[in-house]
Amino acid sequence: MLEIVTQLIEIQRLDNLIADAESRLAGQPEYVRKAQAELDKAQEAFDEFNVKFEKDSAAKEQVEKAYEEGKALLEKAQKKLPEVKNNKEYEAVLKEMDTLKKNVYESELRFLELTESVDKYKSENSDVIARLEKCREELEQTAAQKNEENAELIAKLAEDKKAREEAAKVMKKSILMKYDRIREARNNLSVVRVENETCTGCYIKIPPQLFVEVKKDKELLQCPNCQRFLYALPEENAED
Repeated sequence: MLEIVTQLIEIQRLDNLIADAESRLAGQPEYVRKAQAELDKAQEAFDEFNVKFEKDSAAKEQVEKAYEEGKALLEKAQKKLPEVKNNKEYEAVLKEMDTLKKNVYESELRFLELTESVDKYKSENSDVIARLEKCREELEQTAAQKNEENAELIAKLAEDKKAREEAAKVMKKSILMKYDRIREARNNLSVVRVENETCTGCYIKIPPQLFVEVKKDKELLQCPNCQRFLYALPEENAED
Protein backbone atom coordinates (compact mmCIF):
# COMPACT_ATOMS: atom_id res chain seq x y z
CA MET A 1 0.00 0.00 0.00
CA LEU A 2 1.16 3.51 -0.75
CA GLU A 3 3.15 4.78 2.23
CA ILE A 4 1.24 8.04 2.54
CA VAL A 5 -2.06 6.13 2.63
CA THR A 6 -0.68 3.87 5.37
CA GLN A 7 0.38 6.94 7.31
CA LEU A 8 -3.04 8.57 6.91
CA ILE A 9 -4.79 5.39 8.04
CA GLU A 10 -2.60 5.30 11.14
CA ILE A 11 -3.31 8.96 11.91
CA GLN A 12 -7.02 8.31 11.44
CA ARG A 13 -6.82 5.32 13.79
CA LEU A 14 -5.17 7.45 16.47
CA ASP A 15 -7.63 10.30 15.91
CA ASN A 16 -10.54 7.91 16.42
CA LEU A 17 -9.00 6.57 19.63
CA ILE A 18 -8.45 10.12 20.88
CA ALA A 19 -12.00 11.19 19.99
CA ASP A 20 -13.45 8.13 21.72
CA ALA A 21 -11.38 8.70 24.88
CA GLU A 22 -12.32 12.39 25.04
CA SER A 23 -15.98 11.49 24.58
CA ARG A 24 -15.82 8.94 27.38
CA LEU A 25 -14.07 11.41 29.67
CA ALA A 26 -16.70 14.06 28.94
CA GLY A 27 -19.57 11.63 29.37
CA GLN A 28 -20.94 9.90 32.45
CA PRO A 29 -20.92 6.10 32.87
CA GLU A 30 -24.25 4.35 33.42
CA TYR A 31 -23.37 3.40 37.00
CA VAL A 32 -22.72 7.07 37.83
CA ARG A 33 -25.97 8.17 36.19
CA LYS A 34 -27.84 5.51 38.17
CA ALA A 35 -26.24 6.58 41.46
CA GLN A 36 -27.02 10.23 40.70
CA ALA A 37 -30.64 9.35 39.87
CA GLU A 38 -30.99 7.48 43.19
CA LEU A 39 -29.54 10.44 45.06
CA ASP A 40 -31.91 12.82 43.27
CA LYS A 41 -34.87 10.62 44.25
CA ALA A 42 -33.70 10.43 47.86
CA GLN A 43 -33.18 14.21 47.98
CA GLU A 44 -36.64 14.79 46.50
CA ALA A 45 -38.20 12.46 49.08
CA PHE A 46 -36.27 14.21 51.86
CA ASP A 47 -37.36 17.67 50.68
CA GLU A 48 -40.98 16.55 50.31
CA PHE A 49 -40.82 14.95 53.76
CA ASN A 50 -39.56 18.18 55.31
CA VAL A 51 -42.19 20.31 53.57
CA LYS A 52 -44.98 18.09 54.91
CA PHE A 53 -43.41 17.95 58.36
CA GLU A 54 -43.05 21.73 58.57
CA LYS A 55 -46.57 22.24 57.20
CA ASP A 56 -48.14 19.88 59.75
CA SER A 57 -45.99 21.27 62.58
CA ALA A 58 -47.13 24.82 61.77
CA ALA A 59 -50.75 23.67 61.49
CA LYS A 60 -50.44 21.87 64.82
CA GLU A 61 -49.29 25.08 66.52
CA GLN A 62 -52.19 27.04 65.02
CA VAL A 63 -54.76 24.39 66.01
CA GLU A 64 -53.30 24.15 69.51
CA LYS A 65 -53.58 27.93 69.83
CA ALA A 66 -57.18 27.86 68.57
CA TYR A 67 -57.94 25.03 70.99
CA GLU A 68 -56.58 26.96 73.99
CA GLU A 69 -58.41 30.11 72.89
CA GLY A 70 -61.63 28.13 72.46
CA LYS A 71 -61.30 26.63 75.94
CA ALA A 72 -60.74 30.06 77.43
CA LEU A 73 -63.84 31.43 75.68
CA LEU A 74 -65.88 28.43 76.84
CA GLU A 75 -64.82 28.96 80.45
CA LYS A 76 -65.71 32.64 80.13
CA ALA A 77 -69.14 31.75 78.72
CA GLN A 78 -69.74 29.26 81.55
CA LYS A 79 -69.06 32.03 84.07
CA LYS A 80 -71.78 34.12 82.46
CA LEU A 81 -74.54 31.66 83.36
CA PRO A 82 -74.97 32.75 86.98
CA GLU A 83 -75.16 36.37 85.85
CA VAL A 84 -77.96 36.03 83.27
CA LYS A 85 -81.16 37.90 84.13
CA ASN A 86 -83.74 36.19 81.89
CA ASN A 87 -84.44 33.14 79.77
CA LYS A 88 -83.51 34.91 76.54
CA GLU A 89 -80.03 35.72 77.81
CA TYR A 90 -79.73 32.22 79.27
CA GLU A 91 -80.56 30.61 75.92
CA ALA A 92 -78.11 32.91 74.13
CA VAL A 93 -75.31 31.90 76.50
CA LEU A 94 -76.18 28.21 76.08
CA LYS A 95 -76.14 28.60 72.29
CA GLU A 96 -72.78 30.34 72.49
CA MET A 97 -71.45 27.54 74.71
CA ASP A 98 -72.68 24.87 72.28
CA THR A 99 -70.83 26.56 69.45
CA LEU A 100 -67.68 26.92 71.54
CA LYS A 101 -67.88 23.28 72.70
CA LYS A 102 -68.16 22.17 69.09
CA ASN A 103 -65.18 24.30 68.07
CA VAL A 104 -63.10 23.07 71.01
CA TYR A 105 -63.99 19.45 70.20
CA GLU A 106 -63.10 19.83 66.54
CA SER A 107 -59.87 21.62 67.43
CA GLU A 108 -58.95 18.84 69.84
CA LEU A 109 -59.57 16.15 67.22
CA ARG A 110 -57.52 18.06 64.64
CA PHE A 111 -54.77 18.65 67.20
CA LEU A 112 -54.58 14.92 68.01
CA GLU A 113 -54.52 14.09 64.29
CA LEU A 114 -51.69 16.54 63.61
CA THR A 115 -49.79 15.40 66.71
CA GLU A 116 -49.93 11.83 65.42
CA SER A 117 -48.75 12.97 61.99
CA VAL A 118 -45.87 15.05 63.39
CA ASP A 119 -44.79 12.22 65.70
CA LYS A 120 -44.82 9.85 62.73
CA TYR A 121 -42.59 12.23 60.76
CA LYS A 122 -40.21 12.39 63.71
CA SER A 123 -39.99 8.59 63.91
CA GLU A 124 -39.40 8.28 60.14
CA ASN A 125 -36.95 11.17 59.95
CA SER A 126 -33.90 9.03 60.71
CA ASP A 127 -34.83 6.55 57.95
CA VAL A 128 -35.21 9.32 55.37
CA ILE A 129 -31.88 10.87 56.34
CA ALA A 130 -30.19 7.46 56.36
CA ARG A 131 -31.37 6.76 52.83
CA LEU A 132 -30.15 10.18 51.67
CA GLU A 133 -26.74 9.65 53.25
CA LYS A 134 -26.47 6.15 51.77
CA CYS A 135 -27.19 7.50 48.29
CA ARG A 136 -24.59 10.22 48.77
CA GLU A 137 -21.99 7.66 49.80
CA GLU A 138 -22.81 5.46 46.81
CA LEU A 139 -22.42 8.43 44.46
CA GLU A 140 -19.05 9.25 46.03
CA GLN A 141 -17.96 5.64 45.55
CA THR A 142 -18.99 5.66 41.89
CA ALA A 143 -17.19 8.99 41.42
CA ALA A 144 -14.04 7.42 42.89
CA GLN A 145 -14.46 4.43 40.56
CA LYS A 146 -14.86 6.77 37.58
CA ASN A 147 -11.74 8.69 38.60
CA GLU A 148 -9.79 5.43 38.80
CA GLU A 149 -11.00 4.40 35.36
CA ASN A 150 -10.29 7.88 34.02
CA ALA A 151 -6.71 7.74 35.26
CA GLU A 152 -6.03 4.80 32.92
CA LEU A 153 -7.98 6.46 30.12
CA ILE A 154 -6.15 9.77 30.55
CA ALA A 155 -2.78 7.99 30.46
CA LYS A 156 -3.76 6.14 27.26
CA LEU A 157 -5.11 9.37 25.76
CA ALA A 158 -1.80 11.12 26.39
CA GLU A 159 0.02 8.20 24.81
CA ASP A 160 -2.20 8.29 21.71
CA LYS A 161 -1.85 12.06 21.36
CA LYS A 162 1.91 11.76 21.49
CA ALA A 163 1.83 8.99 18.87
CA ARG A 164 -0.41 11.17 16.72
CA GLU A 165 2.04 14.06 16.94
CA GLU A 166 4.89 11.78 15.89
CA ALA A 167 2.87 10.37 12.98
CA ALA A 168 1.94 13.86 11.82
CA LYS A 169 5.58 15.00 11.74
CA VAL A 170 6.34 12.92 8.66
CA MET A 171 3.22 14.10 6.82
CA LYS A 172 3.20 17.04 4.42
CA LYS A 173 1.36 19.95 6.01
CA SER A 174 -0.79 20.48 2.94
CA ILE A 175 -2.00 16.89 2.99
CA LEU A 176 -2.51 16.93 6.75
CA MET A 177 -4.58 20.12 6.52
CA LYS A 178 -6.69 18.55 3.77
CA TYR A 179 -7.09 15.40 5.89
CA ASP A 180 -8.24 17.47 8.90
CA ARG A 181 -10.76 19.42 6.82
CA ILE A 182 -12.26 16.23 5.41
CA ARG A 183 -12.34 14.61 8.85
CA GLU A 184 -14.19 17.57 10.32
CA ALA A 185 -16.69 17.65 7.46
CA ARG A 186 -17.14 13.89 7.09
CA ASN A 187 -17.92 12.53 10.54
CA ASN A 188 -14.30 11.87 11.57
CA LEU A 189 -13.63 9.68 8.54
CA SER A 190 -11.09 10.91 5.98
CA VAL A 191 -9.60 7.69 4.62
CA VAL A 192 -11.81 4.87 3.28
CA ARG A 193 -11.42 1.81 1.14
CA VAL A 194 -13.02 1.14 -2.22
CA GLU A 195 -15.09 -2.02 -2.65
CA ASN A 196 -16.62 -3.06 -5.96
CA GLU A 197 -15.90 0.38 -7.39
CA THR A 198 -17.81 1.93 -4.50
CA CYS A 199 -16.51 4.43 -1.95
CA THR A 200 -17.27 3.00 1.51
CA GLY A 201 -17.47 6.51 2.92
CA CYS A 202 -20.39 7.85 0.87
CA TYR A 203 -21.40 4.58 -0.88
CA ILE A 204 -21.35 6.20 -4.32
CA LYS A 205 -19.80 4.37 -7.27
CA ILE A 206 -16.61 6.01 -8.44
CA PRO A 207 -15.64 6.26 -12.14
CA PRO A 208 -14.15 2.97 -13.47
CA GLN A 209 -10.90 4.67 -14.46
CA LEU A 210 -10.49 6.12 -10.96
CA PHE A 211 -11.02 2.66 -9.52
CA VAL A 212 -8.26 1.37 -11.77
CA GLU A 213 -5.94 4.13 -10.58
CA VAL A 214 -6.75 3.44 -6.92
CA LYS A 215 -5.90 -0.23 -7.43
CA LYS A 216 -2.58 0.75 -9.00
CA ASP A 217 -1.70 2.31 -5.64
CA LYS A 218 0.64 4.84 -7.22
CA GLU A 219 -0.74 8.13 -5.92
CA LEU A 220 -3.06 9.61 -3.30
CA LEU A 221 -6.57 9.82 -4.79
CA GLN A 222 -9.91 11.16 -3.54
CA CYS A 223 -13.55 10.27 -4.01
CA PRO A 224 -15.09 12.81 -6.42
CA ASN A 225 -18.28 12.84 -4.36
CA CYS A 226 -17.22 13.06 -0.69
CA GLN A 227 -13.52 13.98 -1.20
CA ARG A 228 -12.32 11.25 1.16
CA PHE A 229 -8.95 9.66 0.43
CA LEU A 230 -9.29 6.24 -1.19
CA TYR A 231 -7.40 2.97 -1.01
CA ALA A 232 -8.11 -0.53 -2.31
CA LEU A 233 -8.23 -3.69 -0.23
CA PRO A 234 -5.09 -5.82 -0.60
CA GLU A 235 -6.89 -8.54 -2.53
CA GLU A 236 -8.06 -5.92 -5.06
CA ASN A 237 -4.62 -4.41 -5.64
CA ALA A 238 -3.36 -5.08 -9.17
CA GLU A 239 -0.47 -3.95 -11.22
CA ASP A 240 -1.09 -3.06 -14.91
